[in-house]
Amino acid sequence: MTMQSDNDIAALFDPNFDEPEPAVVPPGALPPSWAAAMAAGRGPTPAASAPMPAPELAWSRVPDSSMAPPAPAAPLDAEPPTGTRSRRRTKRGKTADSSAEFARQAKAASNRADRDRKAVRLELVGVEGNVTRTRTQSTAWFVQPPGPWNMRPVGRQRRYIQHEALVLANLAEAGVTGLHRRLVRTPWPVRQWAHSHDTWAEPIPDVPGALSWADYLRGQQHALLWGNPTQKGRYWGVELPPRGALAIGLDTVSAWLLPVVDAPLVGRVAKMVRRWARTAFLNEQKAIADHLATIERILSGQGAAARPATAAQMDYLLLRSASLGLPLDAEGVISGGGDWEQSDVAALEDLTDLALTPGDGYTTVRGQVGGRDYTGYAIVLTVGRMAPLPIPERMLPWQVIGDQSGEPLEWSERIRLKTKNQTVNKLRRLTSSIEAQFDHYTVEHDQVPPQELAEQHALAQRVISDIEEDHSGLSARTEGWYRVVVVGSTPAEAKEKVSMLQEMYAPHIRLEQEHGQYQLLREFMPGEPLANVAHCRRMNVESLSAGMAAVGDRIGDRTGVVIGETASIAPRPAVWDLFAAHETKDKSGLTPIVAVPGSGKTFLAGVLLYQAVRAGAYGVVLDPSGPLKKLAQLPEFRGIAEVQALTGRTSRPGSLNPYRVIVDPRRDDPDYDPANPDYADDLDPAAAAQSQYEADVRAAAAERISVAVSVLKMMLTPARLDHEWTETVLQTAANMVGGQRHHNLREVLEAIATLASEDENIDLRTCAKSVYQDLTMMSDLAEARVLFPGRGTTGDADDVVNDRIRLTVLTMPGLQLPPEGTDPAQWTPQQRMAGPLMHMAAWLANRLVYELPRYERKVLFLDENKYLEQTGAGRTLNLRIARDSRKYKVRALVCSQLPDDYLGVDGTDDKSALTYEVIIGDLGGNAHAIAGALKLLNLPAGEGYEALLADLGGGGEDTFDPDTNTERVDQARRFIVKMADDIELIRSDWTHFVHLAHVFEALDSRATRAAMGGAS
Repeated sequence: MTMQSDNDIAALFDPNFDEPEPAVVPPGALPPSWAAAMAAGRGPTPAASAPMPAPELAWSRVPDSSMAPPAPAAPLDAEPPTGTRSRRRTKRGKTADSSAEFARQAKAASNRADRDRKAVRLELVGVEGNVTRTRTQSTAWFVQPPGPWNMRPVGRQRRYIQHEALVLANLAEAGVTGLHRRLVRTPWPVRQWAHSHDTWAEPIPDVPGALSWADYLRGQQHALLWGNPTQKGRYWGVELPPRGALAIGLDTVSAWLLPVVDAPLVGRVAKMVRRWARTAFLNEQKAIADHLATIERILSGQGAAARPATAAQMDYLLLRSASLGLPLDAEGVISGGGDWEQSDVAALEDLTDLALTPGDGYTTVRGQVGGRDYTGYAIVLTVGRMAPLPIPERMLPWQVIGDQSGEPLEWSERIRLKTKNQTVNKLRRLTSSIEAQFDHYTVEHDQVPPQELAEQHALAQRVISDIEEDHSGLSARTEGWYRVVVVGSTPAEAKEKVSMLQEMYAPHIRLEQEHGQYQLLREFMPGEPLANVAHCRRMNVESLSAGMAAVGDRIGDRTGVVIGETASIAPRPAVWDLFAAHETKDKSGLTPIVAVPGSGKTFLAGVLLYQAVRAGAYGVVLDPSGPLKKLAQLPEFRGIAEVQALTGRTSRPGSLNPYRVIVDPRRDDPDYDPANPDYADDLDPAAAAQSQYEADVRAAAAERISVAVSVLKMMLTPARLDHEWTETVLQTAANMVGGQRHHNLREVLEAIATLASEDENIDLRTCAKSVYQDLTMMSDLAEARVLFPGRGTTGDADDVVNDRIRLTVLTMPGLQLPPEGTDPAQWTPQQRMAGPLMHMAAWLANRLVYELPRYERKVLFLDENKYLEQTGAGRTLNLRIARDSRKYKVRALVCSQLPDDYLGVDGTDDKSALTYEVIIGDLGGNAHAIAGALKLLNLPAGEGYEALLADLGGGGEDTFDPDTNTERVDQARRFIVKMADDIELIRSDWTHFVHLAHVFEALDSRATRAAMGGAS
């Protein structure tokens, strides 16, 4: 578990952080400091030169408001200019000098403004633990962690809503009458990610002149900060029973005496009264301890999973609520961490300077964040009339709809809970009133009553019936006021955002921009009263809980490599610990990457591989087409990366010989140590370990024979394979050679020749002669030299993996892959050779990984997996990767164009249960591929996911017409990523990762002159 300070706001709502942060911060782990940014933008002092505007910070979209301050006005009581003479007042209080009268009025207006400012005081008088108190009301605060929503079945989403609704119903039954819920935003913990990533990694040594590890970490943080990512924190403020008269009186007297608390004599009395007030409050809390315990038990249940707010979380709630309209505190460090006295609360009023211009419809907020002056323009919108909402079937939760705008919206909810009896009694009074109006029309005036009366009466009767017949509690009713604040750096920008938000919510929900914006903004502060009672929304707890304000995009962790950003509800970095499945979850490391050509799967795998190798993992790549070989040529990998060509002039003869590629188990492997717990129950652990070793050696020999037969079969034409004796010829010849490592495929050819001349069965001899002729022809191809070494040799005898090499790229230049959809009978000999070469290259990549020590982190990237799945031996290899990657700590990124390669076309070899992480890209709209992808993702069919998978290509119309081509509305590639039970839509957007421009250039596989080094 990552350790973090309790006073770090980035850790407040992250369940992964629960312990103190180490005192030593590793080099390069700090984000761009505010002090550095301020120093960079700070010019000479005002006395030396004109002030220069400070540069805008990467994390904030709110520009700096560092305008030149207005010239100070002359003191109002200053002496008049020379040559003027003040005149005395007349008895009527008039003056003969108009300028003096104007100055007097201006001073009086200033004094009135000061008095008004001082009169606007917060209702809050103190904080004890997680309880805030005003003079008349105490509120206990709890924090609900962010919850999941996306890519969950509709039934599960409905349960999320019902569980939260039951929490509200249970609170009402427990006697709670009021709630104040606040949704706040905190910066996504970029600095903490860098710290954790530096601790998690074992970075490769820096190379002079190349991107260093510290610069790499700094660049990663800059890129993440530019996205302005945030995370949610939801507070539940539960109003406690009203305070007693004595406690109210003591708090009132304490507030009166606050200005004289430092006076010599009266101050002692003031301090004594303050102590009495605090003691009275604590006694009140003791008196309702059982009630508080009941509330805590209800809120800790399945629907909210809320815990009492910590001191740091209470600090952030108050400080953030007092500074709405200003940027989030990107430094992530807050002061305090303890109880708040009335003098501490008074300091909140000075955090911002609020100003309201009548008629403008917004509140101007000025203040400092991190030593810089900012000005924001805040507009509070209130939820108005609401139509019936089809949630979750066809809509997002109604409080989440605005998150897709990318704005860090914050909510304030004031809710009145009604018990069943209260609701029924009120509705019965309403029906009685309706009936009286009906009689007034029909009896007293003999007129036909309006139809609306009958409709209202029927609705009230239906609600009464629902409540009386309901025993689940979900029919409990509420009254509430729901506000959301929108902030812009200019009034025009704020109004544009309001218009955009209103359009997003229309036509189902109206967002009203009311008068009294100043009071509405203060309503977000705990303890403040309602600004007005307009637009009260009355609904049952289930409709209220359908807002699900706390849900958001949930994927990945806070430690690993960057994979992109979420794109379902609100953007935030998607970070993936490539080895968490092995080290903490005990799961397979197989990761299918499924997408059509050109969808960016190779680029994404290359970026992940680069980040993993930088962090100290070993990387092995099988890249038939060859673009990834440029990764090995990057300056930072100098001396620790190599490219091995498996075809062409520079290939090594025999390097893919099946007998050499498949290695025997190592006797010193921990699996064969008698002290291994697996042998603890054996009478003779040493003998049991030796027996297991010998059995695995025999299994390796049998596997060599099987792979040799499979490779030779792939070289034959379909007509030859259909012959009834072909399988017998190949299997018999391979068994004659044996499965030891010193053999090779040419010996198998010689054994086939022996069968063709000496076997007693004439049919077998005839078939063996034809097979020998076909295979001899194939062995003479230039591409076959890596499979058939020279006579008397087994190829390169160097079988020791060089652990100095961190990145090995296996390429196959000139390889002719068979065209899609072509009958195998029409393949050329060179195209038939592609199958065995790909197959053995995958075995070699597998061997390079599995020969490394088990405790080392490894990344295996296999491209064009479809050619492996065409043979039984290839499917066995994939299954071995899926099952053994956990034990050998291998993250296997296996690319393919169809999910069938992992599901098995006939229901066999289904590896979907072994895929703990899955990446699905553009499937070209193919219905069969989409159905397979749903099975890989473990998602049900028929719930709307098909449309999402079909739209992964970016949307738009694919046409060659430059005026109408909208094939890529969003240039960033999009993927559905599954990590454990979390499934999210990810945008693979690398716009701000400018420090990795050389990596992206190396991964660019487009066939353009610019991509190939030509002039653009």
